[in-house]
Amino acid sequence: MERNKSLAYNFGFEAMPLLFHSQTSAFIKYLENDGKKFLDFWWNHVGDQLEESKRVPPGGLTFSMDQYDDKTKIVIITLPSAREDGDPIFLGAVARPERRFSFVRIPNTELYILSRYDGCAAQHKTAFGELSPRAIYREIGVGLNPNKIDFKRYIKERLDKKNKSKKKSENKK
Repeated sequence: MERNKSLAYNFGFEAMPLLFHSQTSAFIKYLENDGKKFLDFWWNHVGDQLEESKRVPPGGLTFSMDQYDDKTKIVIITLPSAREDGDPIFLGAVARPERRFSFVRIPNTELYILSRYDGCAAQHKTAFGELSPRAIYREIGVGLNPNKIDFKRYIKERLDKKNKSKKKSENKK
């Protein structure tokens, strides 16, 4: 937990990646059953770890869930308005069924984030990237339009590219 960062930052860059990547099936189940209550609980839990001046109510925290294909779901989490540089605007969680080899869980999830980026020279001051299972951020692009429809489109385009390259490699075999 980064105590000098905002609640939104810690929620988006720390708590959600660890929860989603480590317990994907449970994460999806809790969202389907409890929805916003589940997200509010974790928002408040993260806030309890920070000093009182960093705590803000979860107003604007919402989610939507779409089926991408037979086995893949995309969850878009909208966070409260980004107040500081680096605060996340949207999280995009790509969930697939768990894969295992013996007792080892094989990672097959993806978590994308669109965040406020004040240092960007583009019209839209945003950064788009991916968060690994260890919550390591890898930037993919900057200056993307910060609206939910476009964010979902960016994620679907990435998934489409991966599916096309996967099919090409399967056809070569």
